[in-house]
Amino acid sequence: MVPHCPGRVGALVATALVVSVAAGLPPSPSTAQPAATKLVRLPFPKYDGTLTPYTFEVGYPLVTLVYDTLLWRDAEGVPRPWLARSVKRSDGGRRVTVRLRKGVRWHDGRPLTAADVAFTFRYVARRFHPRFSPQLARVESVRATNRLTVSFGLSRPSLAFDDQPLADLPILPRHLWKGVPPARLAPRGLPVGSGPYRLTGARPGVGYRFRANRTYFKGRPSVERIQVPIIRQEELTHRALQRRQVDMLPVGLGEDAAEELGGSLGINVLRGPSYSGTALLLNLRRPPFERRAVRRAVALALDLDRIVQNAGPGEPADEGFIHPQSQWASGEVLQRFDLAAARRDLAQLKVPRIRVLAPANDAVRAEAGRQVVLALRRAGAKATLTERSRGRLGRAIGEDGSKPDFEAAIVATPPLASYDPDFLRRVFGAERGDAPLNYSGYRSEAFGALAERVATARDRRARSRAVVAELRLLARDLPEIPLFFSEGAFAYRPNAHDGWVFIAGTGILDKRSFLPGEASSPPRRVEGSEEQGAAEEPEEAGSPTVDVLRIASLAVLAIVLVLVALALVSRRRARES
Repeated sequence: MVPHCPGRVGALVATALVVSVAAGLPPSPSTAQPAATKLVRLPFPKYDGTLTPYTFEVGYPLVTLVYDTLLWRDAEGVPRPWLARSVKRSDGGRRVTVRLRKGVRWHDGRPLTAADVAFTFRYVARRFHPRFSPQLARVESVRATNRLTVSFGLSRPSLAFDDQPLADLPILPRHLWKGVPPARLAPRGLPVGSGPYRLTGARPGVGYRFRANRTYFKGRPSVERIQVPIIRQEELTHRALQRRQVDMLPVGLGEDAAEELGGSLGINVLRGPSYSGTALLLNLRRPPFERRAVRRAVALALDLDRIVQNAGPGEPADEGFIHPQSQWASGEVLQRFDLAAARRDLAQLKVPRIRVLAPANDAVRAEAGRQVVLALRRAGAKATLTERSRGRLGRAIGEDGSKPDFEAAIVATPPLASYDPDFLRRVFGAERGDAPLNYSGYRSEAFGALAERVATARDRRARSRAVVAELRLLARDLPEIPLFFSEGAFAYRPNAHDGWVFIAGTGILDKRSFLPGEASSPPRRVEGSEEQGAAEEPEEAGSPTVDVLRIASLAVLAIVLVLVALALVSRRRARES
Protein backbone atom coordinates (compact mmCIF):
# COMPACT_ATOMS: atom_id res chain seq x y z
CA MET A 1 0.00 0.00 0.00
CA VAL A 2 1.43 3.40 -1.02
CA PRO A 3 1.56 5.89 1.86
CA HIS A 4 -0.60 9.03 1.53
CA CYS A 5 1.49 11.82 -0.05
CA PRO A 6 -0.46 14.65 -1.69
CA GLY A 7 0.15 15.94 -5.19
CA ARG A 8 3.34 15.60 -7.17
CA VAL A 9 5.39 14.21 -4.26
CA GLY A 10 2.96 11.32 -3.81
CA ALA A 11 3.17 10.52 -7.50
CA LEU A 12 6.96 10.47 -7.35
CA VAL A 13 6.97 8.21 -4.30
CA ALA A 14 4.56 5.83 -6.03
CA THR A 15 6.82 5.84 -9.08
CA ALA A 16 9.81 5.02 -6.90
CA LEU A 17 7.99 2.02 -5.42
CA VAL A 18 6.94 0.77 -8.86
CA VAL A 19 10.51 1.08 -10.15
CA SER A 20 11.88 -0.74 -7.10
CA VAL A 21 9.52 -3.67 -7.77
CA ALA A 22 10.44 -3.69 -11.46
CA ALA A 23 14.10 -3.79 -10.49
CA GLY A 24 13.48 -6.82 -8.31
CA LEU A 25 14.33 -4.77 -5.22
CA PRO A 26 12.54 -4.91 -1.88
CA PRO A 27 10.26 -1.95 -1.26
CA SER A 28 11.36 -1.76 2.36
CA PRO A 29 14.36 -2.85 4.43
CA SER A 30 12.20 -5.35 6.31
CA THR A 31 12.01 -7.63 3.25
CA ALA A 32 15.67 -7.40 2.27
CA GLN A 33 17.66 -10.62 2.02
CA PRO A 34 20.03 -11.27 4.94
CA ALA A 35 23.69 -10.47 4.41
CA ALA A 36 25.90 -13.27 3.22
CA THR A 37 27.66 -15.41 5.83
CA LYS A 38 31.25 -14.23 6.01
CA LEU A 39 33.02 -17.54 6.70
CA VAL A 40 32.40 -21.30 6.87
CA ARG A 41 35.18 -23.65 7.99
CA LEU A 42 35.07 -27.33 7.10
CA PRO A 43 37.85 -29.87 7.69
CA PHE A 44 39.14 -32.31 5.10
CA PRO A 45 41.13 -35.51 5.78
CA LYS A 46 43.93 -34.90 3.27
CA TYR A 47 45.52 -32.36 0.96
CA ASP A 48 44.24 -33.18 -2.52
CA GLY A 49 46.46 -31.23 -4.89
CA THR A 50 45.27 -28.04 -6.53
CA LEU A 51 41.69 -29.33 -6.97
CA THR A 52 41.57 -29.52 -10.75
CA PRO A 53 39.78 -32.43 -12.47
CA TYR A 54 43.20 -34.02 -13.06
CA THR A 55 44.82 -33.48 -9.66
CA PHE A 56 42.22 -34.60 -7.09
CA GLU A 57 41.76 -38.04 -5.52
CA VAL A 58 38.93 -37.73 -2.99
CA GLY A 59 38.08 -34.01 -3.15
CA TYR A 60 35.51 -33.99 -5.95
CA PRO A 61 33.02 -31.89 -3.88
CA LEU A 62 35.74 -29.24 -3.49
CA VAL A 63 36.63 -29.43 -7.20
CA THR A 64 33.01 -28.69 -8.09
CA LEU A 65 33.02 -25.52 -6.02
CA VAL A 66 35.54 -24.22 -8.56
CA TYR A 67 34.29 -25.94 -11.74
CA ASP A 68 30.84 -26.50 -13.22
CA THR A 69 29.26 -29.33 -15.18
CA LEU A 70 26.64 -29.11 -17.93
CA LEU A 71 24.01 -30.63 -15.64
CA TRP A 72 24.04 -30.97 -11.84
CA ARG A 73 22.13 -33.29 -9.52
CA ASP A 74 19.33 -31.82 -7.43
CA ALA A 75 18.41 -32.78 -3.86
CA GLU A 76 16.86 -36.02 -5.14
CA GLY A 77 19.98 -36.92 -7.13
CA VAL A 78 18.36 -36.21 -10.52
CA PRO A 79 20.41 -34.26 -13.14
CA ARG A 80 19.07 -30.74 -13.79
CA PRO A 81 20.21 -27.94 -16.12
CA TRP A 82 23.30 -26.07 -14.91
CA LEU A 83 25.71 -24.69 -17.51
CA ALA A 84 23.26 -26.15 -20.02
CA ARG A 85 19.89 -24.52 -20.59
CA SER A 86 18.51 -27.46 -22.55
CA VAL A 87 19.41 -30.99 -23.65
CA LYS A 88 17.70 -32.46 -26.70
CA ARG A 89 17.96 -35.86 -28.38
CA SER A 90 17.45 -36.73 -32.03
CA ASP A 91 18.45 -39.39 -34.59
CA GLY A 92 17.03 -42.19 -32.45
CA GLY A 93 18.91 -40.91 -29.38
CA ARG A 94 22.31 -40.95 -31.09
CA ARG A 95 22.49 -37.17 -31.37
CA VAL A 96 22.50 -35.05 -28.20
CA THR A 97 22.35 -31.28 -28.55
CA VAL A 98 23.20 -29.08 -25.58
CA ARG A 99 22.40 -25.37 -25.55
CA LEU A 100 24.40 -23.33 -23.03
CA ARG A 101 23.37 -20.40 -20.89
CA LYS A 102 24.23 -16.91 -22.02
CA GLY A 103 26.75 -14.77 -20.17
CA VAL A 104 28.61 -17.40 -18.12
CA ARG A 105 32.23 -16.40 -17.54
CA TRP A 106 35.39 -18.01 -16.30
CA HIS A 107 36.97 -16.63 -13.14
CA ASP A 108 39.46 -14.65 -15.27
CA GLY A 109 36.60 -12.85 -17.02
CA ARG A 110 36.63 -14.68 -20.35
CA PRO A 111 33.30 -16.03 -21.65
CA LEU A 112 32.51 -19.73 -21.36
CA THR A 113 31.42 -21.00 -24.78
CA ALA A 114 30.62 -24.17 -26.67
CA ALA A 115 34.27 -24.28 -27.77
CA ASP A 116 35.28 -24.88 -24.13
CA VAL A 117 32.78 -27.74 -23.82
CA ALA A 118 33.90 -29.41 -27.07
CA PHE A 119 37.55 -28.99 -26.04
CA THR A 120 36.90 -30.56 -22.61
CA PHE A 121 35.33 -33.70 -24.07
CA ARG A 122 38.11 -34.13 -26.62
CA TYR A 123 40.80 -33.49 -24.01
CA VAL A 124 39.42 -36.03 -21.54
CA ALA A 125 38.96 -38.62 -24.29
CA ARG A 126 42.61 -38.13 -25.28
CA ARG A 127 44.20 -37.73 -21.81
CA PHE A 128 43.02 -40.69 -19.73
CA HIS A 129 41.31 -40.05 -16.41
CA PRO A 130 40.08 -43.10 -14.43
CA ARG A 131 36.79 -41.46 -13.46
CA PHE A 132 35.89 -39.34 -16.47
CA SER A 133 37.42 -40.92 -19.58
CA PRO A 134 35.38 -44.17 -19.43
CA GLN A 135 32.21 -42.03 -19.39
CA LEU A 136 33.07 -40.91 -22.94
CA ALA A 137 33.47 -44.39 -24.43
CA ARG A 138 30.39 -43.99 -26.63
CA VAL A 139 31.03 -40.41 -27.74
CA GLU A 140 31.98 -40.63 -31.42
CA SER A 141 32.01 -36.90 -32.12
CA VAL A 142 31.63 -33.56 -30.40
CA ARG A 143 31.56 -30.16 -32.06
CA ALA A 144 30.53 -26.62 -31.31
CA THR A 145 27.87 -25.73 -33.88
CA ASN A 146 27.74 -22.11 -32.71
CA ARG A 147 28.90 -20.05 -29.76
CA LEU A 148 26.40 -21.58 -27.32
CA THR A 149 25.49 -24.95 -28.85
CA VAL A 150 27.32 -28.28 -28.65
CA SER A 151 26.39 -31.39 -30.62
CA PHE A 152 27.39 -34.88 -29.46
CA GLY A 153 27.31 -37.93 -31.71
CA LEU A 154 26.94 -41.21 -29.81
CA SER A 155 27.71 -44.67 -31.15
CA ARG A 156 24.49 -45.90 -29.53
CA PRO A 157 21.63 -44.27 -27.60
CA SER A 158 22.47 -43.83 -23.92
CA LEU A 159 20.02 -43.13 -21.11
CA ALA A 160 23.05 -42.72 -18.86
CA PHE A 161 24.49 -39.76 -20.76
CA ASP A 162 22.62 -37.15 -18.69
CA ASP A 163 24.16 -38.33 -15.43
CA GLN A 164 27.59 -39.41 -16.62
CA PRO A 165 29.22 -37.45 -18.17
CA LEU A 166 26.87 -34.44 -18.37
CA ALA A 167 26.30 -34.16 -14.60
CA ASP A 168 29.77 -35.34 -13.60
CA LEU A 169 32.50 -34.07 -15.96
CA PRO A 170 33.80 -30.57 -15.03
CA ILE A 171 34.16 -28.21 -18.00
CA LEU A 172 37.68 -26.85 -18.57
CA PRO A 173 38.71 -23.42 -19.92
CA ARG A 174 40.20 -24.11 -23.34
CA HIS A 175 42.46 -21.05 -23.31
CA LEU A 176 44.32 -22.38 -20.24
CA TRP A 177 44.34 -26.14 -20.84
CA LYS A 178 45.04 -26.38 -24.57
CA GLY A 179 48.78 -25.96 -24.11
CA VAL A 180 49.29 -28.29 -21.14
CA PRO A 181 52.19 -30.63 -22.04
CA PRO A 182 51.72 -34.40 -21.57
CA ALA A 183 54.10 -34.43 -18.61
CA ARG A 184 51.93 -31.99 -16.65
CA LEU A 185 48.59 -32.84 -15.04
CA ALA A 186 47.20 -29.30 -15.08
CA PRO A 187 48.11 -25.67 -15.86
CA ARG A 188 50.46 -23.99 -13.42
CA GLY A 189 49.05 -22.03 -10.52
CA LEU A 190 45.65 -22.12 -8.89
CA PRO A 191 42.73 -23.40 -10.97
CA VAL A 192 40.45 -21.17 -13.02
CA GLY A 193 36.88 -22.42 -13.32
CA SER A 194 33.39 -21.02 -13.72
CA GLY A 195 32.03 -22.22 -10.38
CA PRO A 196 30.61 -20.33 -7.40
CA TYR A 197 34.02 -20.15 -5.69
CA ARG A 198 37.58 -19.25 -6.62
CA LEU A 199 40.40 -21.17 -4.96
CA THR A 200 42.59 -18.42 -3.49
CA GLY A 201 45.00 -20.52 -1.44
CA ALA A 202 46.30 -24.09 -1.32
CA ARG A 203 49.07 -25.26 1.03
CA PRO A 204 50.07 -28.93 1.48
CA GLY A 205 49.43 -30.06 5.03
CA VAL A 206 47.58 -26.84 5.85
CA GLY A 207 44.51 -26.68 3.61
CA TYR A 208 42.53 -24.50 1.20
CA ARG A 209 40.93 -21.07 1.02
CA PHE A 210 37.98 -20.22 -1.24
CA ARG A 211 36.34 -16.87 -1.99
CA ALA A 212 32.87 -16.36 -3.46
CA ASN A 213 32.50 -15.63 -7.16
CA ARG A 214 30.22 -12.60 -6.78
CA THR A 215 29.21 -12.62 -10.46
CA TYR A 216 28.22 -16.31 -10.52
CA PHE A 217 25.44 -16.97 -13.03
CA LYS A 218 23.27 -18.67 -10.37
CA GLY A 219 23.55 -15.68 -8.06
CA ARG A 220 26.06 -14.48 -5.52
CA PRO A 221 26.94 -17.32 -3.07
CA SER A 222 25.47 -16.99 0.41
CA VAL A 223 28.85 -17.67 2.06
CA GLU A 224 31.65 -15.21 1.29
CA ARG A 225 34.67 -17.34 2.27
CA ILE A 226 35.29 -21.05 2.88
CA GLN A 227 38.32 -22.34 4.75
CA VAL A 228 39.29 -26.02 4.57
CA PRO A 229 41.88 -27.02 7.19
CA ILE A 230 43.49 -30.45 6.86
CA ILE A 231 42.59 -32.59 9.88
CA ARG A 232 43.51 -36.22 9.34
CA GLN A 233 42.03 -37.89 12.43
CA GLU A 234 38.27 -38.25 12.63
CA GLU A 235 38.12 -37.72 16.40
CA LEU A 236 39.98 -34.42 16.04
CA THR A 237 37.37 -33.13 13.59
CA HIS A 238 34.62 -33.91 16.11
CA ARG A 239 36.53 -32.05 18.81
CA ALA A 240 37.12 -29.11 16.48
CA LEU A 241 33.37 -28.83 15.80
CA GLN A 242 32.55 -28.94 19.50
CA ARG A 243 35.15 -26.23 20.19
CA ARG A 244 33.76 -24.06 17.35
CA GLN A 245 37.02 -24.32 15.41
CA VAL A 246 35.14 -25.68 12.36
CA ASP A 247 31.52 -25.22 11.28
CA MET A 248 30.55 -28.53 9.61
CA LEU A 249 31.87 -32.05 9.06
CA PRO A 250 31.83 -33.14 5.39
CA VAL A 251 32.26 -36.84 6.21
CA GLY A 252 29.28 -38.90 7.39
CA LEU A 253 29.20 -39.83 11.08
CA GLY A 254 28.73 -43.16 12.77
CA GLU A 255 25.70 -43.48 15.03
CA ASP A 256 27.58 -42.95 18.31
CA ALA A 257 29.29 -39.83 16.99
CA ALA A 258 26.04 -38.52 15.49
CA GLU A 259 24.23 -38.91 18.82
CA GLU A 260 27.08 -37.33 20.79
CA LEU A 261 27.51 -34.34 18.48
CA GLY A 262 23.77 -33.94 17.91
CA GLY A 263 23.32 -33.64 21.67
CA SER A 264 25.91 -30.85 21.92
CA LEU A 265 24.72 -27.28 22.31
CA GLY A 266 24.71 -25.38 19.03
CA ILE A 267 25.23 -28.42 16.76
CA ASN A 268 22.63 -29.94 14.42
CA VAL A 269 22.81 -33.23 12.52
CA LEU A 270 21.26 -33.55 9.06
CA ARG A 271 20.43 -37.10 7.94
CA GLY A 272 19.58 -38.70 4.62
CA PRO A 273 20.40 -41.62 2.30
CA SER A 274 24.03 -42.08 1.32
CA TYR A 275 24.84 -44.03 -1.83
CA SER A 276 28.42 -44.54 -0.63
CA GLY A 277 28.76 -48.11 0.52
CA THR A 278 31.15 -50.56 2.11
CA ALA A 279 32.15 -53.88 0.57
CA LEU A 280 34.48 -56.81 1.06
CA LEU A 281 36.81 -56.86 -1.94
CA LEU A 282 38.23 -60.30 -2.83
CA ASN A 283 41.37 -61.03 -4.83
CA LEU A 284 40.36 -63.57 -7.49
CA ARG A 285 43.93 -63.93 -8.80
CA ARG A 286 45.21 -66.17 -6.01
CA PRO A 287 44.07 -68.61 -3.31
CA PRO A 288 41.72 -68.96 -1.62
CA PHE A 289 39.37 -66.65 -3.52
CA GLU A 290 40.12 -67.86 -7.02
CA ARG A 291 37.49 -70.51 -6.18
CA ARG A 292 33.89 -69.31 -6.40
CA ALA A 293 32.83 -71.91 -3.81
CA VAL A 294 35.06 -70.23 -1.21
CA ARG A 295 33.66 -66.81 -2.08
CA ARG A 296 30.13 -68.15 -1.70
CA ALA A 297 30.92 -69.74 1.68
CA VAL A 298 32.28 -66.42 2.95
CA ALA A 299 29.17 -64.60 1.72
CA LEU A 300 26.90 -67.09 3.54
CA ALA A 301 28.82 -66.39 6.77
CA LEU A 302 28.09 -62.65 6.70
CA ASP A 303 25.01 -61.50 8.60
CA LEU A 304 24.62 -58.09 6.95
CA ASP A 305 21.99 -56.92 9.46
CA ARG A 306 24.37 -57.63 12.32
CA ILE A 307 27.29 -55.99 10.56
CA VAL A 308 25.39 -52.77 9.82
CA GLN A 309 23.97 -52.76 13.35
CA ASN A 310 27.51 -52.58 14.71
CA ALA A 311 29.17 -50.49 12.02
CA GLY A 312 26.17 -48.37 10.91
CA PRO A 313 23.79 -46.71 10.90
CA GLY A 314 22.85 -47.70 7.41
CA GLU A 315 21.07 -50.21 5.23
CA PRO A 316 22.29 -53.75 4.51
CA ALA A 317 23.33 -54.16 0.88
CA ASP A 318 21.44 -57.42 0.43
CA GLU A 319 20.04 -56.14 -2.89
CA GLY A 320 23.52 -55.70 -4.33
CA PHE A 321 25.61 -52.72 -5.32
CA ILE A 322 22.74 -50.27 -5.93
CA HIS A 323 21.13 -48.43 -3.03
CA PRO A 324 17.52 -49.52 -2.26
CA GLN A 325 16.31 -45.93 -2.72
CA SER A 326 17.94 -45.51 -6.12
CA GLN A 327 15.62 -45.38 -9.13
CA TRP A 328 17.58 -48.41 -10.45
CA ALA A 329 17.21 -50.58 -7.33
CA SER A 330 16.24 -54.19 -8.06
CA GLY A 331 13.98 -54.70 -5.03
CA GLU A 332 15.23 -58.28 -4.92
CA VAL A 333 17.18 -59.82 -2.03
CA LEU A 334 20.33 -61.29 -3.55
CA GLN A 335 22.41 -62.20 -0.50
CA ARG A 336 21.21 -64.31 2.42
CA PHE A 337 22.85 -65.27 5.71
CA ASP A 338 23.09 -69.02 6.43
CA LEU A 339 25.54 -69.80 9.22
CA ALA A 340 25.03 -73.58 9.12
CA ALA A 341 25.73 -73.73 5.38
CA ALA A 342 28.75 -71.47 5.79
CA ARG A 343 30.23 -73.70 8.51
CA ARG A 344 29.68 -76.80 6.41
CA ASP A 345 31.17 -75.33 3.23
CA LEU A 346 34.18 -73.69 4.89
CA ALA A 347 35.03 -76.96 6.64
CA GLN A 348 34.69 -79.01 3.45
CA LEU A 349 36.73 -76.55 1.39
CA LYS A 350 39.56 -76.47 4.00
CA VAL A 351 39.96 -72.72 3.64
CA PRO A 352 43.28 -71.40 5.01
CA ARG A 353 43.59 -68.34 7.23
CA ILE A 354 41.89 -65.30 5.68
CA ARG A 355 43.67 -61.97 6.12
CA VAL A 356 41.37 -58.97 5.89
CA LEU A 357 42.72 -55.44 5.39
CA ALA A 358 40.79 -52.36 6.55
CA PRO A 359 41.42 -48.60 6.46
CA ALA A 360 42.96 -47.31 9.69
CA ASN A 361 41.58 -43.77 9.61
CA ASP A 362 37.96 -44.71 8.91
CA ALA A 363 36.08 -45.77 12.03
CA VAL A 364 33.04 -47.10 10.16
CA ARG A 365 34.96 -49.29 7.73
CA ALA A 366 37.47 -50.40 10.35
CA GLU A 367 34.52 -51.64 12.43
CA ALA A 368 33.08 -53.30 9.32
CA GLY A 369 36.37 -55.19 8.96
CA ARG A 370 36.21 -56.29 12.58
CA GLN A 371 32.62 -57.52 12.13
CA VAL A 372 33.58 -59.49 8.99
CA VAL A 373 36.43 -61.20 10.84
CA LEU A 374 34.14 -62.05 13.78
CA ALA A 375 31.52 -63.46 11.39
CA LEU A 376 34.13 -65.67 9.69
CA ARG A 377 35.34 -66.93 13.04
CA ARG A 378 31.77 -67.78 14.10
CA ALA A 379 31.55 -69.83 10.90
CA GLY A 380 34.67 -71.77 11.84
CA ALA A 381 37.19 -69.96 9.62
CA LYS A 382 40.52 -68.57 10.75
CA ALA A 383 40.59 -64.85 10.05
CA THR A 384 42.68 -61.85 11.06
CA LEU A 385 42.25 -58.10 10.63
CA THR A 386 45.04 -55.68 9.71
CA GLU A 387 44.41 -51.94 9.63
CA ARG A 388 46.44 -49.88 7.16
CA SER A 389 46.64 -46.24 6.19
CA ARG A 390 44.66 -45.26 3.13
CA GLY A 391 47.81 -45.02 1.02
CA ARG A 392 49.14 -48.43 2.02
CA LEU A 393 45.74 -50.04 1.58
CA GLY A 394 45.41 -48.45 -1.87
CA ARG A 395 48.80 -49.81 -2.91
CA ALA A 396 47.92 -53.27 -1.58
CA ILE A 397 44.82 -53.54 -3.77
CA GLY A 398 46.58 -51.97 -6.78
CA GLU A 399 44.99 -48.52 -6.91
CA ASP A 400 48.31 -46.98 -7.97
CA GLY A 401 48.89 -49.56 -10.70
CA SER A 402 51.18 -51.76 -8.61
CA LYS A 403 50.70 -55.53 -8.44
CA PRO A 404 47.85 -56.35 -6.02
CA ASP A 405 49.05 -57.96 -2.79
CA PHE A 406 46.03 -58.86 -0.67
CA GLU A 407 43.45 -61.58 -0.05
CA ALA A 408 40.46 -59.54 1.15
CA ALA A 409 40.00 -55.86 1.92
CA ILE A 410 37.28 -53.57 3.22
CA VAL A 411 36.72 -50.85 0.62
CA ALA A 412 34.36 -48.00 -0.09
CA THR A 413 31.96 -48.39 -2.99
CA PRO A 414 31.40 -45.14 -4.94
CA PRO A 415 27.91 -43.63 -5.06
CA LEU A 416 28.00 -43.31 -8.87
CA ALA A 417 26.63 -46.83 -9.44
CA SER A 418 23.36 -45.89 -7.72
CA TYR A 419 23.02 -42.80 -9.91
CA ASP A 420 23.89 -44.71 -13.08
CA PRO A 421 24.37 -48.52 -13.08
CA ASP A 422 26.62 -48.26 -16.14
CA PHE A 423 29.30 -47.35 -13.59
CA LEU A 424 29.48 -51.04 -12.57
CA ARG A 425 31.24 -51.72 -15.87
CA ARG A 426 34.17 -49.64 -14.61
CA VAL A 427 34.42 -51.80 -11.48
CA PHE A 428 33.86 -55.27 -12.92
CA GLY A 429 34.54 -55.00 -16.66
CA ALA A 430 37.31 -57.01 -18.28
CA GLU A 431 38.98 -54.30 -20.37
CA ARG A 432 41.43 -52.11 -18.48
CA GLY A 433 40.41 -49.01 -20.42
CA ASP A 434 36.74 -49.57 -19.58
CA ALA A 435 37.34 -50.86 -16.04
CA PRO A 436 40.06 -48.82 -14.29
CA LEU A 437 38.54 -49.69 -10.90
CA ASN A 438 38.60 -53.48 -11.32
CA TYR A 439 40.84 -54.43 -8.39
CA SER A 440 39.42 -57.92 -7.88
CA GLY A 441 40.71 -59.36 -11.17
CA TYR A 442 37.19 -60.42 -12.15
CA ARG A 443 36.73 -61.52 -15.79
CA SER A 444 33.35 -62.51 -17.19
CA GLU A 445 32.03 -62.47 -20.74
CA ALA A 446 28.51 -62.76 -19.36
CA PHE A 447 29.01 -59.61 -17.31
CA GLY A 448 30.41 -57.80 -20.34
CA ALA A 449 27.30 -58.69 -22.37
CA LEU A 450 24.96 -57.51 -19.59
CA ALA A 451 26.93 -54.30 -19.10
CA GLU A 452 26.50 -53.59 -22.80
CA ARG A 453 22.74 -54.09 -22.46
CA VAL A 454 22.65 -51.69 -19.53
CA ALA A 455 24.61 -49.07 -21.47
CA THR A 456 22.59 -49.26 -24.69
CA ALA A 457 19.03 -49.91 -23.49
CA ARG A 458 16.57 -47.64 -25.33
CA ASP A 459 14.06 -47.30 -22.51
CA ARG A 460 13.95 -47.47 -18.73
CA ARG A 461 12.08 -50.77 -18.62
CA ALA A 462 14.65 -52.61 -20.77
CA ARG A 463 17.46 -51.03 -18.80
CA SER A 464 15.97 -52.02 -15.45
CA ARG A 465 15.72 -55.65 -16.59
CA ALA A 466 19.36 -55.61 -17.67
CA VAL A 467 20.43 -54.05 -14.35
CA VAL A 468 18.64 -56.76 -12.36
CA ALA A 469 20.31 -59.48 -14.44
CA GLU A 470 23.68 -57.81 -13.91
CA LEU A 471 23.21 -57.64 -10.13
CA ARG A 472 22.14 -61.31 -10.03
CA LEU A 473 25.30 -62.33 -11.89
CA LEU A 474 27.52 -60.36 -9.51
CA ALA A 475 25.73 -61.95 -6.54
CA ARG A 476 26.48 -65.37 -8.02
CA ASP A 477 30.13 -64.74 -8.98
CA LEU A 478 30.96 -62.58 -5.91
CA PRO A 479 34.11 -60.74 -7.00
CA GLU A 480 33.18 -58.32 -4.22
CA ILE A 481 30.59 -58.71 -1.46
CA PRO A 482 28.55 -55.56 -0.80
CA LEU A 483 28.00 -55.14 2.95
CA PHE A 484 25.97 -51.99 3.60
CA PHE A 485 25.21 -48.41 2.64
CA SER A 486 25.91 -45.94 5.43
CA GLU A 487 23.26 -43.49 6.46
CA GLY A 488 24.38 -39.96 5.73
CA ALA A 489 24.63 -38.07 9.04
CA PHE A 490 26.36 -34.69 8.82
CA ALA A 491 26.97 -32.35 11.74
CA TYR A 492 27.07 -28.57 11.44
CA ARG A 493 26.76 -25.38 13.45
CA PRO A 494 23.58 -23.56 12.32
CA ASN A 495 24.80 -20.25 13.79
CA ALA A 496 27.64 -20.29 11.25
CA HIS A 497 25.55 -21.40 8.25
CA ASP A 498 22.10 -22.96 8.06
CA GLY A 499 21.54 -23.30 4.33
CA TRP A 500 22.76 -26.86 3.88
CA VAL A 501 21.05 -28.91 1.16
CA PHE A 502 21.14 -32.70 1.49
CA ILE A 503 21.83 -34.27 -1.91
CA ALA A 504 20.47 -37.83 -1.96
CA GLY A 505 23.41 -40.17 -2.19
CA THR A 506 26.26 -37.79 -1.37
CA GLY A 507 25.40 -35.50 1.55
CA ILE A 508 25.58 -31.76 2.26
CA LEU A 509 29.00 -30.72 0.93
CA ASP A 510 27.63 -29.53 -2.39
CA LYS A 511 27.62 -26.21 -4.23
CA ARG A 512 23.84 -26.00 -3.82
CA SER A 513 24.42 -25.57 -0.08
CA PHE A 514 26.12 -22.24 -0.74
CA LEU A 515 23.71 -20.76 -3.30
CA PRO A 516 20.66 -18.63 -2.47
CA GLY A 517 17.24 -20.22 -2.84
CA GLU A 518 18.48 -23.69 -3.80
CA ALA A 519 16.65 -25.52 -1.01
CA SER A 520 13.26 -24.31 -2.21
CA SER A 521 13.78 -23.97 -5.96
CA PRO A 522 11.33 -26.07 -8.04
CA PRO A 523 12.89 -29.10 -9.77
CA ARG A 524 13.20 -29.21 -13.53
CA ARG A 525 13.80 -32.61 -15.06
CA VAL A 526 16.38 -33.10 -17.78
CA GLU A 527 14.82 -35.68 -20.02
CA GLY A 528 13.78 -35.85 -23.61
CA SER A 529 12.62 -38.33 -26.18
CA GLU A 530 13.62 -38.02 -29.80
CA GLU A 531 13.47 -34.41 -31.06
CA GLN A 532 12.35 -33.34 -27.58
CA GLY A 533 14.50 -31.98 -24.80
CA ALA A 534 14.49 -30.56 -21.34
CA ALA A 535 12.38 -27.52 -20.66
CA GLU A 536 14.49 -24.39 -20.80
CA GLU A 537 15.13 -22.58 -17.57
CA PRO A 538 14.32 -18.89 -17.21
CA GLU A 539 17.14 -16.46 -16.66
CA GLU A 540 18.33 -16.55 -13.04
CA ALA A 541 18.42 -13.51 -10.83
CA GLY A 542 22.19 -13.45 -11.22
CA SER A 543 22.25 -13.68 -15.03
CA PRO A 544 23.75 -10.84 -17.09
CA THR A 545 20.43 -9.97 -18.76
CA VAL A 546 18.69 -9.51 -15.44
CA ASP A 547 21.69 -7.64 -14.03
CA VAL A 548 21.55 -5.08 -16.86
CA LEU A 549 17.84 -4.52 -16.22
CA ARG A 550 18.51 -4.09 -12.54
CA ILE A 551 21.25 -1.54 -13.16
CA ALA A 552 19.00 0.47 -15.48
CA SER A 553 16.13 0.26 -12.99
CA LEU A 554 18.39 1.37 -10.16
CA ALA A 555 19.46 4.38 -12.19
CA VAL A 556 15.81 5.34 -12.79
CA LEU A 557 15.09 4.80 -9.09
CA ALA A 558 17.96 7.09 -8.11
CA ILE A 559 16.65 9.84 -10.42
CA VAL A 560 13.15 9.50 -8.99
CA LEU A 561 14.43 9.73 -5.42
CA VAL A 562 16.42 12.88 -6.30
CA LEU A 563 13.26 14.40 -7.78
CA VAL A 564 11.36 13.47 -4.62
CA ALA A 565 13.98 15.27 -2.52
CA LEU A 566 13.92 18.36 -4.75
CA ALA A 567 10.13 18.47 -4.63
CA LEU A 568 10.14 18.32 -0.85
CA VAL A 569 12.73 21.10 -0.62
CA SER A 570 10.75 23.22 -3.08
CA ARG A 571 7.51 22.69 -1.14
CA ARG A 572 9.22 23.63 2.15
CA ARG A 573 10.63 26.88 0.67
CA ALA A 574 7.27 27.80 -0.78
CA ARG A 575 5.67 27.43 2.66
CA GLU A 576 8.40 29.52 4.35
CA SER A 577 7.97 32.31 1.80
